[in-house]
Amino acid sequence: MNRKKEAAGKGTPRKTRTSGGTYFVIMAGGKGERFWPLSTGLVPKPFVSITGKKTLIELTVERALRIAPLERIFVVLGREHLPAAKKCLPRLPRGNFIIEPVGRDTAPCVGLAAMMLHRRDPDAVMVVLPSDHYVPDPAAFSRCIRETVKTARRGDHLVTIGVPPGRPETGYGYIRTGRKISAPRDADCFEVARYVEKPNLAKARRYLREGGYFWNAGIFVWRVSVLLEGLRTHMPDLHAGLLDFYKALDGGDRDRADAIFAALSRISIDYGLMEKAKNVLMMPAPFAWDDVGTWTSLLRVLPRDETGNVLRGRTVTLDTDNCVIITDTTPVATLGASNLVIIASKNGILICDASRAQEVRQIAKALGKKQ
Repeated sequence: MNRKKEAAGKGTPRKTRTSGGTYFVIMAGGKGERFWPLSTGLVPKPFVSITGKKTLIELTVERALRIAPLERIFVVLGREHLPAAKKCLPRLPRGNFIIEPVGRDTAPCVGLAAMMLHRRDPDAVMVVLPSDHYVPDPAAFSRCIRETVKTARRGDHLVTIGVPPGRPETGYGYIRTGRKISAPRDADCFEVARYVEKPNLAKARRYLREGGYFWNAGIFVWRVSVLLEGLRTHMPDLHAGLLDFYKALDGGDRDRADAIFAALSRISIDYGLMEKAKNVLMMPAPFAWDDVGTWTSLLRVLPRDETGNVLRGRTVTLDTDNCVIITDTTPVATLGASNLVIIASKNGILICDASRAQEVRQIAKALGKKQ
């Protein structure tokens, strides 16, 4: 394989093909720990059929296709995840997979893609999406994104989408809104007062009572020029490092480029930029959303049987309630079970108390050390 052709941004046209187009950048990858044993390090959560027949990344690309053509959809991922991604997205052009030499969290990921897009189209509007979230109403999603793109086009703003909280969730970060401003077609739009870290239960309940707090969905829309100026101002080391990275690639020195990227600080776009910038706006999401963070989140998003179980595959349940039972291999039967997660796949079998589903990653890590 020619590694140079696989390099992020390598071969990107220097001349502008289009002016001010809308592009999607989908962040993919991960360690595959929280959804073991269906997901693994080589085939993590985005590339697994968690919520139905299609994988989460396939569903994410389908939502993006409602707004932009396939050639304007890009996926950022690690080289080790490329085979799984190509299997899920066989129609995506090879050059639309942007390879990270090593995972460095969302700020380097977003910056890497932004610099590539800026070379292609300096006036581009960039929509950043996680690859592994659950959005059951793609029509409402696309309407919201279109309005958000209009907001990003008409000013030098970093725009994010906040989800109205439906419960006192302690597993999500929150966005505290400030002054309401005008937006296209009278869509709600707010200045962002501050970002709030994942709260304890008491604070999460207070946020619901007070109002003005939204879940941080990790969806962003901005003109690439505005984003890059934000990085230059608030994250100058990252901005300079990415410039050096592309300079090394342009010179054909892939090893030096990889070393430059590996030396970048591991930092999220929320912490590195969005919490510091003063030009951040938020538009509320008019669609249902879930980050599907653990096996038990399927109890929220998938249909249940008459006793509250989420079942998939060959299962028999007697006197069983409020369980998540999924098998893609051998039949699974339960008798007198309650509040359990039972997952059977070719990679292994998981049985755990539903209240401890967040700790499944510890099992994946322990297994990884033994292999």
